[in-house]
Amino acid sequence: MSAQRLRGLIPFALVGVLFILSLFVLHGAAAGVAAFAVFLGFIAACIDALRRKDADVRRDADRSGLAGWFGGWF
Repeated sequence: MSAQRLRGLIPFALVGVLFILSLFVLHGAAAGVAAFAVFLGFIAACIDALRRKDADVRRDADRSGLAGWFGGWF
C-alpha cells in the first residue's frame, strides 16, 4: 500500500473508530457530542481525500466547484 493511499485511509479509520465509540460505548450527551464530531470529521476527511496534493496542479486548477468565499480556503 502506497504512502499516499495510506495517508487518505487514516482519517477515515479514525472517524470509524469514533463512530463505533459513539454508537456502542458512550451514552447520553457524550454520545451526541461524539456523533457530531464524527459528522464533522467525515466531512473533513472527504474534503482532504478529494483535495489535490500537488502544488502545481493546485495552482493551475479551475476552482469553479469551490467558487465564492469558500473557494479561497482550499
